[in-house]
Amino acid sequence: MKAQKYSKEGKLISEIELPSALFESKLSVASIYEAIKAENANLRSGNHATKTRSMVSGGGKKPWSQKGTGRARQGSTRAPHWVGGGTVHGPQKRDYSYKVSSKLKHRAVLSILGKKAQASAVKVIEDLDPKEYSTKSFDSIFKNMNLRNSGVIGFLVQGESDFVKKSVRNIPTVKYINSKRISCRDILYNRNLVITEAALKEMLTQYGAQK
Repeated sequence: MKAQKYSKEGKLISEIELPSALFESKLSVASIYEAIKAENANLRSGNHATKTRSMVSGGGKKPWSQKGTGRARQGSTRAPHWVGGGTVHGPQKRDYSYKVSSKLKHRAVLSILGKKAQASAVKVIEDLDPKEYSTKSFDSIFKNMNLRNSGVIGFLVQGESDFVKKSVRNIPTVKYINSKRISCRDILYNRNLVITEAALKEMLTQYGAQK
């Protein structure tokens, strides 16, 4: 599997062979589905809640006498059928998160990378080591690569680079991805995946040797 390699300025240099251990694994749609579903579930706050009749303040006094009024008996003005009363079977706070196995996550990452490579959506760029914050310089790099108006770009770099991260966050179509904390959502939900050489080596160490 081949990909285009670019210079630090975004100029096309050549085509390189992508590591087969990362980009030529068998596609597992089921693994991608399970991994994405788990990540989506883990993002849910789960703080939705309604009050039951025991949670609504007031209603301690019986509205009227049990007998003699001609009206239906009532025990509390906070019963569900009263206006301002509690809710029956309403949503309560809960934790939606759950874990998938490391093998499944590993299989899903490799499946997505292979899928991107087959679609010619993987680009490799020389390592960038900026010494200052500059959104303009990174914007020009992606323009030189003809990616600026091509949709969302997943920019995969090694580790946490404050200069890179803060420089690209003002570009709405660029998603910063740390190669040491890859999520399936980040590498799947983009039109192109731009990977630095250092990040590619990091990924090969982290994912390439595993079975």
